[in-house]
Amino acid sequence: MDVSVIIVTYNTCEMTINCINSVIQKTENLDYEIILVDNASHDESYSTFSQDARIRYIYSEKNLGFGKANNLGAKFAKGRYLFLLNSDTLLKNNALCEFVKFMDSSSKNIGCCGTLLTDAEGHRIHSYGDTHTVLNSIDEWCVFPILSHLGLRKYLRKYFHESIPDRDSFEVGFITGADLFIRRDAYEICGLFDPDFFMYYEDSELCARYRKLGFNSVIIKTPSIVHLEGASNKKRSLVRRDMVMKSMFIYFYKDMNPFLFQLFKISFKIIYLIMFSFSMPLIKGSFKDKKTHLFNVVKL
Repeated sequence: MDVSVIIVTYNTCEMTINCINSVIQKTENLDYEIILVDNASHDESYSTFSQDARIRYIYSEKNLGFGKANNLGAKFAKGRYLFLLNSDTLLKNNALCEFVKFMDSSSKNIGCCGTLLTDAEGHRIHSYGDTHTVLNSIDEWCVFPILSHLGLRKYLRKYFHESIPDRDSFEVGFITGADLFIRRDAYEICGLFDPDFFMYYEDSELCARYRKLGFNSVIIKTPSIVHLEGASNKKRSLVRRDMVMKSMFIYFYKDMNPFLFQLFKISFKIIYLIMFSFSMPLIKGSFKDKKTHLFNVVKL
């Protein structure tokens, strides 16, 4: 089998139907399977997908989070490649075939690849990013928000690049987990997602770990995939911010020696709390939610 497509769903039944349909409608000349992992959805997902003969449906009794759910799906995968695909995506061309053609003809040290995602209007959106560092993380959390609120900076360079290399493929720090196409050899040597991450930063950690073990991450341009970004995650922005920050600290805890990590954590919190307090009037949400967020940051 060529490709095992792994999709994780959580209360996104209709969106997931559209995603699965797009895979089936657009994929040609490949032997593939679709594995759907349901993170204990309480909408109509179970009744819908448990009867769908086109897919292998795996229902989890509890919400495992993004990474662990993908890990569960990978245990059943038979393909030469694993394709982790968000439930809020739509394939617009024979993307699986494009990924396979590239990986089959590329060096074996390319462990995973993704493509340049677009939104529903065709605008390029977050598809990859630079490797996380202390400096660009402080920039992301403590500098960019203020400049963004003041209208002085449109994009964060860590994730959005105004220009992209004029090549068919190029190496990147990490690929977003929304469309992560992985070579089985890399998966068998390096594993998949670190189970310590519930959601967010698990894609960054995976690509960083792969790189340390000799596998690079690459973006290719020929697959066409729409990502309805955020549609599958309706959490309030400040609650989501808590979750992302927690995952960021887990990432750096694994990447730094203990003393430097504690120094970074303390310094980061001080800078962030000052920034957040300064820009609080510009941030959406109730005063109660903002106060709760500040307490959560202190406790992290």
